This record gives sequence, structure tokens and C-alpha cells, in this order.
Amino acid sequence: MLFFRVMKFGAVALLGLTATGAQAQSLTSALAYAYENNPEIASSFIAVRSARQDVIEAGGAHLPTIGAQLSINQTFTNAPETTGPGGVPMGGTSSTTSDSIGLNYQQNLWDNFASDAAMLAAQAAYEAQAFSAANTEQTVLLNAATSYFNVLRDRRLVQIAEENLGFVQAQLQSARDRLELGEGTELDVAQAQAAVAQATAAYQAARSSLLSSEASYQLNVGREPGALSSGFVTANMPSSIDSALAAARTGHPALLAAQAQVRASAHQADQIDASFGPQLSLSANAGVSGFTGDDGVTQQAQIGLNLSVPIYTPSRDPSVERANLARISSELQSLSTYNTLEEAIRSGWAGVQTATAQIEATTAAVAASRLALEAVIEQNELGQATTLDVLDARADLLAAEEQLVQAQAQRALASYSLLSATGRMTATQMGLPVQPRTVEGDVIVPVTTAPVQADAWSGLR
Repeated sequence: MLFFRVMKFGAVALLGLTATGAQAQSLTSALAYAYENNPEIASSFIAVRSARQDVIEAGGAHLPTIGAQLSINQTFTNAPETTGPGGVPMGGTSSTTSDSIGLNYQQNLWDNFASDAAMLAAQAAYEAQAFSAANTEQTVLLNAATSYFNVLRDRRLVQIAEENLGFVQAQLQSARDRLELGEGTELDVAQAQAAVAQATAAYQAARSSLLSSEASYQLNVGREPGALSSGFVTANMPSSIDSALAAARTGHPALLAAQAQVRASAHQADQIDASFGPQLSLSANAGVSGFTGDDGVTQQAQIGLNLSVPIYTPSRDPSVERANLARISSELQSLSTYNTLEEAIRSGWAGVQTATAQIEATTAAVAASRLALEAVIEQNELGQATTLDVLDARADLLAAEEQLVQAQAQRALASYSLLSATGRMTATQMGLPVQPRTVEGDVIVPVTTAPVQADAWSGLR
């Protein structure tokens, strides 16, 4: 198969786009720099950390809440002075003091498994966020690779346009020289002038496209493109379209994130449904009062079980319906994600095969056009071909060279798009020279001989 002839060496190169030197920046180094410095990857790590806090919060539903309370109140009263029974004076200014100190204890004993469903939902949402971060990594690396190939392509197109401009300018000068010697015509000069104008416009357009590609490179990689190497290797390429689809079904982070979100939505629906059931809680408090007065200290304690059973709740039906609709929506999103991946795999596979066939055809076309141009130039020198014949032959060569460069770039882009569609375009699987990190962005430190002591009080802070 044509595809295997391309991939059996594991190399896909944009031949002739730039010289490969010791100082040229490689695709691997560009991808590594993008991974280490892209803000979208850093932001995805923050989102995973935030999701972990939701898991911790959900896990505390059955844990007790303990608090302390202290209050001291001074009350002042100013009433009109009167004489009461027996001539006892009443009213005037007086003050009273009240105080209390104690401990409160609250704990959920049973809530119809609503908190259990909330815990499972939070864990599934955390997994979805972690897989989304991995998918963000893939997107960033694919965008960086795309920008890399676009710069290589456009630099080569600028070089071809510049060479063509120099050629037609030389033809214009030659036509003018022949006209002065009486061997040419004004038509030859006019045709050469038109070719120069077209070549100049094409060169300026190529320069504009290159500037745009370089700007995209700086955005996606994080630094300006210097000298870029045209040689690179694609690893982990699937051997068949079926293996590519199987890899996407089992390992693509976007699909895994969608599946985790389906689980989260299902658990959230269970939580909503269970929240309208019976709930049992324990409460207790103990304390003292009167320690600031002269009447002695009063001690008191209370413990109780609280059972609540809802009979009618107007908000139940809409809440349950919304939760069920959210679950159905997440399932449909999962199906849509897989369909998108399948389309990307089939498109990438076909793109590699098509571009490979185009490269073989246009390589032969370039060689044939170059021979034809040399023959027409010789005929023109002998007076057997016109300047227009030379310009037409040069235009054929220009078109073939541009098609070859476009096909080479398209094959490279299709190869990495296919790799990304299978879920294998990650820093680890591509072997990028970067510091390994966890799903939350923490640098993975090699295990040392000294064991790390766990913090037994971390959950109580």
C-alpha cells in the first residue's frame, strides 16, 4: 500500500524547504518549548486542581461539623423611677449580664445516598477535567506542529517566487538586449514585462503569507521562528485505519473526557433524585453559662436525632427533569465527539495517501518541467522558440514546484493530524525532552530512598 511506503522509514520531510544545519531549530524542540510555555496548558492544570477541590468538598458530606461558641452580653435598662408596693422604689438605671460558652456538633448520618452520588459525580468530573487537560495538550502540540510546517512551506514558496522573479527579470533584460541588436521584437519585451509584473505580485503575496505564518508560529509555539529544520520523524503512527479507530476509542482524551462527563451527569441525576428523600442527622451541644455573675455556673448539654421526610416539594420534578436532560445531553456529546474523531482519522488517513501520491506525481512533473525549460531556452537561443515559449515553460515549472511544496506540507500536516486524532500526540508518547508532569501540572520527582511522611492532619486544616 502507498501509505506504508511512506511510513516504513518513519520519516516525513519537507524536502528543500530549508537547510538542515547544526543551529536549525527542530520540530521536537519547537513542540517541547510550546509544551513548557503555553498558557493554555498551564490553565488546564489549574482547572484540574480546582476539580480536585470539588472532590474534597464532596467527601466531607458525612464528616462532622464541630464548632465553639462564646458570647457575653451586657444589657442596660433605663426606666422611669416609681414606687412599688410597700414603698419599694422601682425603675431607674440597671444592667444585666448574660454569658455562655459551649461546643456544637452536627453530623449527617444518612441522606438517602445523595452525598454518595455527589462524591461519585465529583470524582467523574475530576476525571473529565484531567482528560480535558490531556486533550488541551494535544491541541496545543498540533497547533504548534501546524505552524511549524506552515512556516517551512511558506519560506520555500517565497524562495521559489524569488527565483522565478529573478528568472523573468533576466528574460526581460535579454529581450531588451535582443531588441537593441535588432534580433527581437517589442512584443517579446512586453510579454517579459507582463511576466515580471506577475512574478512581482506573486512574490509579494508569498511574503505576506509567510509573515502571517510566522505570526501564527510565535502565537502557538511561543517564540519567533528562527532557522527551522526540514527533517522530522513521526512516531506511533497507526498501521491501519482500523487500528487508528481502535486507538481513538480506547485512548483519546477528548472521548475519555466525554465519557467521564456522562458518568458525572448520571451521578448528578442520582444526587438530585436522592436529595428529595428522608434525611437523618445527629446534633449535640454542651456548654456553661453564668460564669460572669454571682449566681453560680449553670451547665447544660443536649443531644438529638433529627429525621426529616419530605412529603411534597414543588421543585422536585423540574430539578429531576433538568438532571435527566443533562445526562442525555452528555451522552449525545460523547457520540458527537467520537464521530468527530472518526472523521478526523479517516480524513487524515486519506490526506496522507493523497498527498503521497501527489508528491510522487509532482516530483516527476518538476523534473520533466525543468528538462522542458532547458530545452526551450536552448531553442530560444537558436531562434527556434520565442520569449513567450520560455516564459510559458518557466510558468509550468513554477506551478509544479509550488504543487510539490504544497503536497509535502499537506502530507506532514495530515500525518500529525492523524496522530492527534488517535490520541497519541502527547509530550510523553512523542518523547519530547520535557519534565514529566502529573495531570495537575506538578513536576514528577524521581523517588528517593528517604520515604515521604504523610500529613495526618491535612484533612482537618
